[in-house]
Amino acid sequence: MTAWPVHGRIDGPIVMIGFGSIGKGTLPLIERHFAFDKARLVVIDPEDKDRKLLDERGIRFIHKAVTRDNYRELLTPLLTAGGGQGFCVNLSVDTSSLAIMELAREVGALYIDTVVEPWPGFYFDPKLGPEARSNYALRSFRGWSSRRCSTSRAISRSSSTSRKPARTGAGSPKRSA
Repeated sequence: MTAWPVHGRIDGPIVMIGFGSIGKGTLPLIERHFAFDKARLVVIDPEDKDRKLLDERGIRFIHKAVTRDNYRELLTPLLTAGGGQGFCVNLSVDTSSLAIMELAREVGALYIDTVVEPWPGFYFDPKLGPEARSNYALRSFRGWSSRRCSTSRAISRSSSTSRKPARTGAGSPKRSA
């Protein structure tokens, strides 16, 4: 067997949201390159067609969709169980990356995602213009307040406005304190 380099230790629970093609490819990377307690890893997915891959590895599976209505009640206890810093690996579609990222921050968990994803309906909301329903607007952290995003200037605006999002990050003008 190949000795894979271990790049880090995860001392809290690991919650993987989604077990589609990306999840099936990410799980072996986590197993190979991180030291962690396998009993503290849980995978959540609304489909269980590949559950046997998790069962063979002794990984806990929750057959449920993560939704706008249940994400806090579902994820909070999983990310905080048993001490240590939790780690949320979001590999799903139709889950709000920003909402789950904010929850992870609130409970002190690490967070990683493959994409910035909205809750279902974002791209087809008739109350928003096409520019407000774009991936560009979503990636601009539209609607985040400055208390949520301490490293960049956040955008706080009504969903009905059609202004171009303000620039954030390295190229942004300096703010006065």
